[in-house]
Amino acid sequence: MKTPLNLPIEIAAPSTGMAQAVLHELAGHLQQLIESGKTEVIDLTSLPMSSSDKQQLETQLGKGEVDITLTTIGESRIFETAYSGIWWIRHYTADQHLIAELIEICSVPQIIKSHPADMQQALSRLKNTH
Repeated sequence: MKTPLNLPIEIAAPSTGMAQAVLHELAGHLQQLIESGKTEVIDLTSLPMSSSDKQQLETQLGKGEVDITLTTIGESRIFETAYSGIWWIRHYTADQHLIAELIEICSVPQIIKSHPADMQQALSRLKNTH
């Protein structure tokens, strides 16, 4: 389909109902986190979700107060949803191609936590500053 200016129109893939299934799964995982401290990760890239499903899921989860960008080889964008304990994580290559999209149910996403070896190295550097 083309617009009057002969530009392509992107037609959204129809919803499959996966957003509602993921929301139901998230409720169970959040309850498990609260009761036992057990964390979970849902890999959205491995699910048969249409672009409409992902948009619906992101809209229903909303955005919370925390939004983080990590810069390593590529960027990782992490935001807490409007539901405390449910985090949306996107990992990109250096040229901004999405390589992984996850929802992590936890207090703090694993990728944000400082690694013990990194903290040891930081301590050594800090001690050498004075």
